[in-house]
Amino acid sequence: MRRRQRWRPYPSQPELVRDVSRRHQVPELVAQILLNRGLAQAGEIDSFLDPSLNRLLPPGGLQDLPSAAARLVQALEKGETIAIYGDYDVDGLTATALLRHFLESLGAAVISYIPNRLNQGYGLHESALSELARRAQVVVTVDCGISNASEARVARDLGLDVIITDHHEVPATLPPAIAILNPKRPDCGYAFKELAGVGVALNLALGLRAYLREMGWFARRPEPNLKAYLDLVALGTAADVVPLAGVNRILVSQGLKVLAKSRRPGIEALKAVTHLEDRPVSLREVVFRLAPRLNAAGRMGQAQAALELLLTEDRDKARLLAGALDRLNRERQSLEAKIIRDAETQILQQGFGNRPALVLAGEDWHPGVIGIVAAKLAERFFRPVALLTLKNGVGRGSARSVEAFDLYKGLTSCQEHLLQFGGHAAAAGFTLAPDRVGDFRQAFEATVLQELGSEPKRPELAVDAVVTLAELDDEFFFHLDRLRPFGQGNPEPVLACLSAQLVDSWVVGEKHLKLKLASEGRIMTAIAFDQASLHPLRGCYDVAFGTRLNFFQGRNQPELRVLDLGKAVS
Repeated sequence: MRRRQRWRPYPSQPELVRDVSRRHQVPELVAQILLNRGLAQAGEIDSFLDPSLNRLLPPGGLQDLPSAAARLVQALEKGETIAIYGDYDVDGLTATALLRHFLESLGAAVISYIPNRLNQGYGLHESALSELARRAQVVVTVDCGISNASEARVARDLGLDVIITDHHEVPATLPPAIAILNPKRPDCGYAFKELAGVGVALNLALGLRAYLREMGWFARRPEPNLKAYLDLVALGTAADVVPLAGVNRILVSQGLKVLAKSRRPGIEALKAVTHLEDRPVSLREVVFRLAPRLNAAGRMGQAQAALELLLTEDRDKARLLAGALDRLNRERQSLEAKIIRDAETQILQQGFGNRPALVLAGEDWHPGVIGIVAAKLAERFFRPVALLTLKNGVGRGSARSVEAFDLYKGLTSCQEHLLQFGGHAAAAGFTLAPDRVGDFRQAFEATVLQELGSEPKRPELAVDAVVTLAELDDEFFFHLDRLRPFGQGNPEPVLACLSAQLVDSWVVGEKHLKLKLASEGRIMTAIAFDQASLHPLRGCYDVAFGTRLNFFQGRNQPELRVLDLGKAVS
């Protein structure tokens, strides 16, 4: 039995490791992990180990913030209605809920709009803007709008003042708007460029509050505590594909604390339906338990129900909505399993397995689910994947990539075959005419081939350090906890134990495998997800694993999660 992945160890830096260990009073293994994350300077490490709110960048660095704040103040003073135009994913939903709650706390008249993913798709739509123009004077976009120049012109012609807040890649021509808040603007002075949409929305709220404070607005009114919104910020940021470094690390670290204690009825109900009440909420649980249920609503064309869950103050209504989202998530899982089976059949029957990229299409594939399947296929086949559903004379696609390939740039090089596209390096969406699928496949494969080469790449596993189980003591796990949350930009550490003895194995939950590992006189239990077929497993193995704390019987307990293993190499 050989390793499935090629293990790539980080370079050994013993002197630096000892220096960081002494300077910051952490075990040498933790010091090695910090260095592996590119953190060597004392200030950088201090900020990383102490992601406190006072380290946030001032919102004033965002280009156009003064213009946005001034227009919203005008709306407050005149009693104008402000419309929040969001997106149907978790980032967009939490950003919409945050701004609506915040503006309403200021006394503003606020309405919100979320497009239907199934019959409208992503971004601004003229019909929706026409509807909003009859009810509002200002529209604030969240997590969308940067690529909607023509729609923004329509809004302007309808008499709407448009404020765009977005975090996606910026096109060459900006939409006509009162203000455009996007840290990726070339002329934007905000130093951190990787905010999620909800992070940009929070900064707009921070900037507006500061503006109102200077005006004396809060002399006779309560001043909103924006820390109370960090549960929404943590949800949206964790669910989106953004690096958990810099400002995002601060927002998620602090937001998880607020999320664990949140008294927001929708959050309480969501935690109850996922059995997370009265316990710490980790980033893993946000990503794999809370976020999928909110996302499921958008994917199934019912995003409004998810927004209502985040907005409601009625606990009975929240429980009903959370239950409905849970059922939608189960339906989504069933659809996902069918699309995966169909995609695997296409790959096998049409000989796509050796192509540099996978471009697959189905007439009955659910447009709200293909993105998840694309992500799973990209991970499994280690190449970019684009899935399309062909309905009503248009092909709607969702693409996911691997680390070495910038998906947005790749689609840009194929844009002659597309009607519309948008996204970022790791995930993107697009539309095209059904008769252009073959042309797009050919162009996309050529782009990937040029970038990644023709040799099939074996998946790599970056290994932070080779250890013995004896090194994984209580002190290590205490300091490891200070490195959380792990995610994009701050991956969960991967450790390897060579020539470990697999003393025993047993199947749990029908498809998972528990292992008892022994090394240097210490025995620890590990879990290998979806590896029940390997049972029974005994002997001398090299094992790569992640280390995490599993909440069990009222307390966190160390657990090893097997990532790869193979017969020990002598």
